[in-house]
Amino acid sequence: MHNTLRNKNIRVFKLIFSTVLFFAISLSLYVFSQYQRITSDQLTRINDSHKQRLAFSSQRLSDVIEEVDDIIKKISTSPQIELFSQTPSSRNRTALENMFYFIVKNENVYSHIRYLDASGIELIRVNNKQNNIERIPASQLEDKSKRAYFQHAQALKQGEIGTWPVDIETENGQLMKPIQTSLRIIMPVYHLNARQGYIVINLSVNNILNAIEEMQSDTFITRFIDENGNLLASDKPSEVLGHLFSTDEQHNLANDFAVLWQQILSSDEGRLTIDSMVYSYTELGLSAVYAPLGKYILISSPTSSAYVTEQKQNLLTKAILLLLLLLGFCSYLFKIYNSHENNQMNQQLMEAAFNGIAGVIITDKRFKLVKTNQVFVRVSGFTANELIGESLAKLNLKFSQTEMVAIQRHLQADNWQGEVMGTNKSGSEYALMVRIQVLRNSFGSVKKYVITFTDITQRKQLEETLRNQSESDPLTGLWNRRKFDDELTKLNIFTKRYSNYQACLGIIDIDFFKKINDQYGHDVGDVALKNLASFLTSQCRETDIIARIGGEEFAILMPHTSLEQAEAVLNRLKQMIANSELMKFTVSGGISKVQDDATLAFKHADIALYTAKAAGRNQIQAFDANSLEHSKKLTVIAPLNLKHANDDVSIKQPVNL
Repeated sequence: MHNTLRNKNIRVFKLIFSTVLFFAISLSLYVFSQYQRITSDQLTRINDSHKQRLAFSSQRLSDVIEEVDDIIKKISTSPQIELFSQTPSSRNRTALENMFYFIVKNENVYSHIRYLDASGIELIRVNNKQNNIERIPASQLEDKSKRAYFQHAQALKQGEIGTWPVDIETENGQLMKPIQTSLRIIMPVYHLNARQGYIVINLSVNNILNAIEEMQSDTFITRFIDENGNLLASDKPSEVLGHLFSTDEQHNLANDFAVLWQQILSSDEGRLTIDSMVYSYTELGLSAVYAPLGKYILISSPTSSAYVTEQKQNLLTKAILLLLLLLGFCSYLFKIYNSHENNQMNQQLMEAAFNGIAGVIITDKRFKLVKTNQVFVRVSGFTANELIGESLAKLNLKFSQTEMVAIQRHLQADNWQGEVMGTNKSGSEYALMVRIQVLRNSFGSVKKYVITFTDITQRKQLEETLRNQSESDPLTGLWNRRKFDDELTKLNIFTKRYSNYQACLGIIDIDFFKKINDQYGHDVGDVALKNLASFLTSQCRETDIIARIGGEEFAILMPHTSLEQAEAVLNRLKQMIANSELMKFTVSGGISKVQDDATLAFKHADIALYTAKAAGRNQIQAFDANSLEHSKKLTVIAPLNLKHANDDVSIKQPVNL
């Protein structure tokens, strides 16, 4: 009996042990496969994220360099620097200093902008120290004639931009605190082919690095590396620029990460995992002028993250819970259910925050704020204490009541995503890409809303800037022919719709402009065009549309203006130009009414312009819309007269255009 019971217990034990062992092995295999999947998914996310960051950072760096290149060219040829070079009065100095100040204030990548005279003496300097913009008084300006970069500057030719390798910034012979590195951009300033001095712009390498980052992150580190493996910039505060100090070469990539450095040298871009860190790199491919800014951009991040660790922990927890269930702890079922419910909710919150990229707002089911993070506090301008418990209406989001109702109806069935405009606490507008996710309890009722967003304000501003650039003339800043045609069409619609509405079109052309270019050069011709554009802008009404529609041809659309009034305006402008000391040329013009046909209005104004030129130039002619036969003759006669008129006519000497 005893042996029978013993054998039975052994059989039961074996059966239980075999069952537990079978499910334990199955569970272990499942946990192992899921563990591997989590690791693989994390590496895939890291690779995708690195690829996107490298592409964005490289493009953003190209944009920053293009802006810097454009700025230094504009400064060196600006009217302010020309006036100051000719007449270094207090007023002209202030004007040039103000221009430097606003450039530094609007673009954080500049740490210094200075103007040196031809001998290397500072005449003007504006500093940017940790967003503190300073105009340096004359008593603190320095002699830079002995600096190595000034010797390099003296070898530059007219119109040539030079750079000096990345170096540690000093002031009055002392290292600046905190230590900053900069790339110096240098361009000589000329007037009448005589060198007046030099524009020297210091680009803060770390600020450039910050400017190209789509968002700051504690896990991602971005670095600029030169061709020798030296670290030029890093957004990790503890890293120093060892190669710039003779006694410290701690962060030389060639020394510390030889395998990674060899791979970088063998390929233009790639990725490598070393000691639980993923490194991705690409060659910047900068032009020779800006090559000292760095040869490679390197991004690194750990192979693991809090999110992955949490997933793995959840996986192990579930495995233990399943094993406990297998052993028959029925009393633990209720606790397992609650734990599972809480884990599901935490996982949803975590995934919502992760997918939201940057900003997070959590509200209750009535859209009252429960929690938010510092990113949204920064965007909205409100502190966390001001937001908690308040309705979304306090955030000044530009939702109409109809839109809000539509969104709530949509959220009853699914999540919602879209662009949202808002106004922060100080009154500035911002734009967000928003995603609203619904968190429900086990019965399907709404518990909370998780609102994640990405700040797209800069992208929207860039789109607006690009739109304006597509409609603007790059030389004069006036509207271009494309914008002019659109505005002429709109004005034509008004004249068709309202019978009493009057509008006119004027076309102004610089007389003998080809002779200006041939005799004095295209740079003088460009100055003449810019001076005329500035004059027309200052003399016309805000409601008038001024555009450059051809080489030396400008158009003015004048709403609410009769033909007689328009003729008086253009005659006044013509006379002021003829008497101007700044504009050493004359103009001819033609005027027509904007009536039924926009194309015909332009043709009539053009015919009137030809009439003015054929009659001897420096005059304004209005087109008589009833004189159709006269129009046909002018299309043949005017070009012949113009050709004859160009033979032996002198122009005013265009000095200092």
